[in-house]
Amino acid sequence: MARGSNLSRLGDFNQTVLFDAIRRAPAGISRVELVSETGLTAQTVSNIVRRLLDEGMVVEGGRVQTAVRGKPRTLVRVRPTARYAVGVHVDPATLTFVLIDVAGQVHQYARRRTPQAPGPDDVVAVIRDEVQRLLAAADLAPGALLGLGVAAPGPLDVLEGTLLNPPQLAGWAHVRLRADLREATGLHVLVDKDVTAAATGERWAQGGARHHFVFCYLGAGLGAGVVMDDTVLRGASNNIGEIGNILVAPGAEDLGIGPPGSLAATCLPQALVVRAQRLGLVPAGVGSEDFVGVDEVFTEICERAYAGDARCLELIDDAAAGLAAGLAVMVNFLDVDRVVLGGPIWSRISSRMLEVLPALVQPQLVAASGPLVIEGSAVGEHVAAQGAAALVLDHFLSPRPAVLVMD
Repeated sequence: MARGSNLSRLGDFNQTVLFDAIRRAPAGISRVELVSETGLTAQTVSNIVRRLLDEGMVVEGGRVQTAVRGKPRTLVRVRPTARYAVGVHVDPATLTFVLIDVAGQVHQYARRRTPQAPGPDDVVAVIRDEVQRLLAAADLAPGALLGLGVAAPGPLDVLEGTLLNPPQLAGWAHVRLRADLREATGLHVLVDKDVTAAATGERWAQGGARHHFVFCYLGAGLGAGVVMDDTVLRGASNNIGEIGNILVAPGAEDLGIGPPGSLAATCLPQALVVRAQRLGLVPAGVGSEDFVGVDEVFTEICERAYAGDARCLELIDDAAAGLAAGLAVMVNFLDVDRVVLGGPIWSRISSRMLEVLPALVQPQLVAASGPLVIEGSAVGEHVAAQGAAALVLDHFLSPRPAVLVMD
């Protein structure tokens, strides 16, 4: 974890270091343990804890007896409802909204169909109205809301909060989404790539319990977030995670979705729907760019597979084989010991995927010292929305060395 500094000018940074240490100990942590965890002096820890208590960010409760004789130590823990953040996931088919507290607990939730309009104006209006509704229902105390986080398909310019013509959102070329939503809502707004937001949400929910993992995002798009040493990696342009073109099935037929035999052409719902149409399993007529229609047909395929339709189950198994090949490439390259899967479609395929993926991936690993852990998201299928909210919490409440840079 991050270490603090005893220089008085770094007080704000030290406060985030200490708060983060407290947050990562949900059962509570003593001041003496905080000194050991953070590297700060006992006096600095005492002063900051007092400040956090005065601000209502933490509470005291419970005591722990030390091994030596003396007064039991009082434990400090985070007060989860001290601060909140709103998260929105902009998916081509669905808009997902959550309001979470510091502990990641969801207090408000909503889903809306994404307006199928040629530009973003209608989407911005829906986000504005739904955020206002969620906040009105929550009735938060003044100052409790930190801001609005938005997870959107890439590529994007994170620093400017601008979408740079994402292929799955027609008409969204150079959309200043952060500025537009700031104007529409009056809130502080952060915009990030959906896979990065999802990885952030997963890390925040686990409190750093999983130190190295790949997060594979499965939705209308496909991507990967990477966490190494408890840090969410971003890449040189903050657009890490474009894995759809990884070749996993050489010689596969061209479905008109990504390069033939690619991960996208194997695993995306659009690909399974096109294959099902060509096999006569579902009626033709739903185009791959009709994300709402694809989502509905994909759900039907999954339901039929679990009801005993062998041909629909074979489609999911083929997707699992392709996904396994792609995961093996990433695990071998990054040398991680865990893969986490989630996203909007995950709940519909999770039981079969978790059943077959370990046996498919493990033989393809080169340097594995033990079995690879493959598991579903701890957050759930709305991990991108919750991750978007976690971006805001992380921005304001986590220690980030970048804040130490002087102009």
